[in-house]
Amino acid sequence: MLIQKTVAIVLALAALSCGAISAHAQTLTASVDRTTIGEDETLNLSVRYNGSSNTRGQPDFANLSSQFEILNQSQSNRMNSYNGRVESYTEWQMILAPRTTGSLLIPAFEFQGARSTPIKVTVSDAQPVAPGNVKEVFIETSIDKEAAYVQEQVILRYKFYYSVNIDELAKEDLTFDNVLIEPLEETRYGKTINGKPFQVVEFGYALFPQASGVLEIPEQTWNARISRSPRRSVFDFNGGRYELKRLKTAAKTINIKEKPASFPAGATWLPSSALTLAESWASDPSQFKVGEPITRTLNLQANGLISSQLPEINTEARDPRLKIYPDQPKLNDKLDTDGAIAQRIETSAVVVNEGGEIGVPGVRIPWWNTVTDELEYAEIPDRKFWVAAGEKSKQRPIVPAPPAAAEQNNTQQLSTPSKTPSGVSGAPSWLYLLVAVLILTNGVSLLLWLRASRQQTNTVTSKDNQRAGTDSEKSLLNAFKNACEQGDEAKIRRSALAWAQAFWGKHTITSLSDIARKGTDSDLKTQCLALDASLFRKDDASGFDPTAFYRAVQQVRDSYRVNKSQNTDELAPLYHG
Repeated sequence: MLIQKTVAIVLALAALSCGAISAHAQTLTASVDRTTIGEDETLNLSVRYNGSSNTRGQPDFANLSSQFEILNQSQSNRMNSYNGRVESYTEWQMILAPRTTGSLLIPAFEFQGARSTPIKVTVSDAQPVAPGNVKEVFIETSIDKEAAYVQEQVILRYKFYYSVNIDELAKEDLTFDNVLIEPLEETRYGKTINGKPFQVVEFGYALFPQASGVLEIPEQTWNARISRSPRRSVFDFNGGRYELKRLKTAAKTINIKEKPASFPAGATWLPSSALTLAESWASDPSQFKVGEPITRTLNLQANGLISSQLPEINTEARDPRLKIYPDQPKLNDKLDTDGAIAQRIETSAVVVNEGGEIGVPGVRIPWWNTVTDELEYAEIPDRKFWVAAGEKSKQRPIVPAPPAAAEQNNTQQLSTPSKTPSGVSGAPSWLYLLVAVLILTNGVSLLLWLRASRQQTNTVTSKDNQRAGTDSEKSLLNAFKNACEQGDEAKIRRSALAWAQAFWGKHTITSLSDIARKGTDSDLKTQCLALDASLFRKDDASGFDPTAFYRAVQQVRDSYRVNKSQNTDELAPLYHG
């Protein structure tokens, strides 16, 4: 009898417990941390499902995207026990940014038969900063000119100010139609505003519009994750408590003008703030000798242009006694915080075939001075040199004298009847023939040597060009390795971006987030995020490890090279125009 009562009590308690669990299993609730926000602010949404701890799937949050942007999402499963009562639930946490102002609605969600309640959120216009008050994070947008010519350089700068610890800064990709974009070197410095210290990071871009008209630089959205925890904890989501700040860049408009009608027709259009043309010789050109080549170098350099915009330098010889054998040109581009500097270097071997006064052609290149808004010319004048005959030239008769001239110069000798056989008198004809054959042989040998030298140079240059991408990538990887060994985080970031741009040449790499996305390796992504956090934070809690970062890059590089060898695809070269 006692046993039957005990069993009955246990069954009753089990039934009550099952009823309690069942009552909580179908609950789905949604809540936000605030219902009134500004346009430039975010809010936190939590959706909790009370039920099994082994919940699979999630509610459909697609309806949120019409009025809100989901900036971050996480999921957690928990089980709590209160006085012997067990409660389990699954919670989804999201950071939302409004897409517009006004009265917005977070819709009801459904999951496993449960349904949440809709939530109204009021979004107001972004509040202007009162005089004397400065936000803890903000962006300044600037352009160096509001009007420019087609293909003229325009500098776009974003200055990111922050006075708090920043874990991560996510920027939108900068893209335009009919515009070439060259990222410039980043700069970092400190600045005090209204007595408050700020750190500043400048992101610069050199823009080269390829069509006339109005160039619209659109507003961009940047997301800055602000750390609100002085110490990180492994139990906190993503390493600590934080706030996600949504920032807007300013839109800009630039009027792109057509090439001036006064610019010479048929000439390469060169809009530049400064352009120079220089000439140099391997040896003194006044010491020219017949048949001995001298190397001439022409150096064209322009500010605000890239090397692909520079023209070929015309060095055609107008004097038939002068031969010019050009080498492959060298193109260089330099990008710093002030913009682009392009350089074209052309070298050629100059050979004189005869002595006397020789004219070396000059060079005249038109360009448009964007500072004075005027047409100018870079010019090297024609030069004339007196060329001394070489030893071979002195031994060589230029032209045999005509018979009449020979008679006048040797009147006395010819007035007496010659008793000497014609084959022996004076200079024998066979001697002239021998000299002519020697001259012809030497000339042909010189031409063959010059041709072989040019072919060898072209072959070496071609092979060098084929290896340029690989050699450049290897040197940049070594620079990255050295930076990791030195531990200079700013240098590590710059060298990592430079290597990544060379490695993934078809894609624009402007941030560590780009490297993380391209690498698709968890260790590489972790170190990229940690480095960004370390650079923007004011403490050493990021967990960045330079050695691990280099090791992750090596792993991605080796994996890519294995796949490349299997697919027999070549790495795309760096783009230079």
